[in-house]
Amino acid sequence: MRHIIIVILAGLLFNTAQAADVVGQRYINQLTRGGNISIKQAAQSIYNTGQKSTEVLDVAAEVLLQRYPSASNSDIDTLSWVAKALGNSRNGRYHSVLAEVVSSNAHRKLRKYAKKALSTIGQAEGKQYKKGSVNLQALHNAGNKAKPSKKSIAKKTRGGSAKQSLDIISVGMSMEEVYALVGQPTATSTYQTGKAWIPFNYGAKDLARTILLYKGQGRVVCSHDGYSTTSRVQEVIIDPGETGYP
Repeated sequence: MRHIIIVILAGLLFNTAQAADVVGQRYINQLTRGGNISIKQAAQSIYNTGQKSTEVLDVAAEVLLQRYPSASNSDIDTLSWVAKALGNSRNGRYHSVLAEVVSSNAHRKLRKYAKKALSTIGQAEGKQYKKGSVNLQALHNAGNKAKPSKKSIAKKTRGGSAKQSLDIISVGMSMEEVYALVGQPTATSTYQTGKAWIPFNYGAKDLARTILLYKGQGRVVCSHDGYSTTSRVQEVIIDPGETGYP
């Protein structure tokens, strides 16, 4: 009988310190080296995975503080997601950051989401994050590549790029993140769920799922919503006996 470990993460820390380093570094790179699209994608993933790393969240806080005073209309949605990501951390360290945005003359939408995030965090706790504590330009220039540990040796694809094992994946990540971190699956299988036929599923949630099969590693189940172009991880199944066939 095959030994299958079902890993369902709901805002928990990653399984290994190395996993946190690699995933967290990916978010830092997106926040410091990318444009609006990359920053938004990083913020959404930080929010959906319940990222708790202060190293990552400090970078997000600095991005918000530097960008909101001169934000254009095209920046508001991105920065709103950054505010939501900070709020979902439930870390009182970012109370003053969000409070500053709420009391500012920033766009009404951004202030609304910052206020919601502030209510999620609650009271200020511990040392508050201060603007300038993170040097975004230095991170942009350096890249700060994470060093892999001996316990988790990255696999090499045909192109020579390093890829990680499935234990680095967590619930809430986008399917694109999965591909970027562990590479293309051996095979995929997509099917509609019963929710696709429920007339009162107003949020159009979980209408279909795609299973990413990785031979010798396991499976990643991704859920598709009707109103989003991004599919997100719903479940990770670690199974060394995975054949890779649907």
